[in-house]
Amino acid sequence: MTRPRLLAVLLAVSLLLLSGCGGTSTLVFDNQTVCGTIQIELTNSQTNVTETYQVAIGQTLTVEVAPNVTYQYVVDYSAAEGDEAGYVCVAVYRGEVSVPPGTSQKFNLTAVTPTPSPGP
Repeated sequence: MTRPRLLAVLLAVSLLLLSGCGGTSTLVFDNQTVCGTIQIELTNSQTNVTETYQVAIGQTLTVEVAPNVTYQYVVDYSAAEGDEAGYVCVAVYRGEVSVPPGTSQKFNLTAVTPTPSPGP
């Protein structure tokens, strides 16, 4: 194989390998609670931009994020309006997450014990 042809083949193989490393990075929030609509806040550590999302009972929210960037998250169960019986959930969870290229991180938002609403 001639040198230019060998370089072209190596370049093509390198591009194919790099393209396999890309893809969409996502965070998935699955509301499996009885708490109502849960508020999610994500802050990109590089841009310091905060986005706020809502995920209703039984719904799944998928958010595309920048790969390999750390995000601070706040999952606020207490933002929910409560249920017909007057029960609310009061938990708030905070943390950090970074998602590699082409992958996703799933958060199963599960049981938080509802308590009676304090009332007006």
